Amino acid sequence: MTHPQPTTNGSRPAGDRVTGVIICDHGSRRAQSNDSLKEVAALFAVRFARDCSIVEPAHMELAMPDIAASYAACVERGATHIVVLPFFLARGKHWTRDIPSLTAQAAADHPGTTYQVAEPLGLDDLILDLLKKRLDADDQPVLASGEDDPRLQGVEPSDRRIQCSTCPFELNKDTGVVTIKEGSGVVAAGVRY
Repeated sequence: MTHPQPTTNGSRPAGDRVTGVIICDHGSRRAQSNDSLKEVAALFAVRFARDCSIVEPAHMELAMPDIAASYAACVERGATHIVVLPFFLARGKHWTRDIPSLTAQAAADHPGTTYQVAEPLGLDDLILDLLKKRLDADDQPVLASGEDDPRLQGVEPSDRRIQCSTCPFELNKDTGVVTIKEGSGVVAAGVRY
């Protein structure tokens, strides 16, 4: 994909810019979940091969390849402009802070490149159509109250959670105040937690 806009850092004429695409999800401890992103990236690359010949998957955390590795892979394949497509629904903290920060760090290792972080999937008629498609699907078990769910065979029951156990923040259920977990490694106002 070639973009007509001039570059802001003078690295290359806009007509010479080659775009690499990184499709980025959160990342999971479950290999099956991470493998699904590889499949999304591969299918995207096939469907949009005329426009995007360089497509890489990335996980924000918990799994590899991370954003830095995928950015480097795009550059190695000839990309000079990287577009990160967040595989997220909304503009949460990962889109507003984590993904831009991690992408900026990756870009710093590749002088002469440019990058963008696209909007998350968001509210779109296609998302609504997909939800309706899932509603109409008859491919999951219908269970009566108290009946065992076959997907949970051999799985410990989940405790009610108010947040992801891997996030560096914690929410006080009573006050609604979010704080940084001790030992998380997060830096805020010059203090490392």
